[in-house]
Amino acid sequence: MPSFRFLPGALIAALTLVSAAPLAAQTYPDHPIRLIVPFPAGGPTDALARALGEGFRQRTGQLFVVDSRPGANTAIAGQDCKAAAPDGYTLCMLASTTLSVNPHLYRDLHYTPADFAPIANIASAVAVFMVRNDVPARTFAEFVDWSKKNPAKANYGSFGVGGETHLMAEWLNKKSGADMTHVPFTGFAPALVAFDGGEIQVMMPVAIPMIIDRIRNGQAKGLFVVGDKRLDVLPELPTIPELGLPPIGFTVWFGMFAPAGTPKDIIEKVSAILRDIVADKAFQARYITASGMVAVTSTPDAFAAFLKTDDAQAKALVETSGVTLN
Repeated sequence: MPSFRFLPGALIAALTLVSAAPLAAQTYPDHPIRLIVPFPAGGPTDALARALGEGFRQRTGQLFVVDSRPGANTAIAGQDCKAAAPDGYTLCMLASTTLSVNPHLYRDLHYTPADFAPIANIASAVAVFMVRNDVPARTFAEFVDWSKKNPAKANYGSFGVGGETHLMAEWLNKKSGADMTHVPFTGFAPALVAFDGGEIQVMMPVAIPMIIDRIRNGQAKGLFVVGDKRLDVLPELPTIPELGLPPIGFTVWFGMFAPAGTPKDIIEKVSAILRDIVADKAFQARYITASGMVAVTSTPDAFAAFLKTDDAQAKALVETSGVTLN
């Protein structure tokens, strides 16, 4: 057995940490895990987070304690995740806004993507360009013409200044020549109330069942999906490239992270468990596809590679939109 008698103290500490890391992963987790979520309780992302926690409990015996930290375009959750101890007992279900958009949107952001360790991408979301029935347009080309003639009536509601809806709508204004006016709301629910009341004429919500039913039942008109692939649930709606516009490139996603410095063995273990949960078809149908999302399973390395590409696409989206925040 080697002797550490004459080794410097710092080297002994380093060797102790290296030898302890695999043991930590073997015994992990031995108590509940805090899961930071950047959205309010009750929404589809919160439901997905809690469902992942139940799947995690079934496989490990330990549950997720969901800590909802909404606000500041998901930056509050990002800051809290960065500040947490990197011991595997704080995980963070962050979004494309947090890691890809905000670093290019805010002049003064208190974190960088390097402050987080990617674990697994969980799901991506597809939005629908939806207009009121009293808007006299059956296609997006007709909507663009109408918006140019009626700029005071072509109001779109976002779910927050600097959010994906805001950026994508401004991108559409620039790329299509539409003349839409931004009306920000604090979330999906108040925007929908305003849409129903005629305060705004356009929304771009994720294709959750409520939205799908509205379009299918003729309560509103879906003109296209904000992406490059048609949706199985609304197959009649064209994609952005089918409209003759360039691909938007940027993807709305929700993924799992840990604070930077979390042991790699723990990252790999959590990733494998989450991929197993998300790969279950019944889980996908109930918590992902039913909320207008697409299931994604990725290793930490694959997720890290995706984030580099997504960062460049988010930068282009922000630059095209012209939106900046202090």
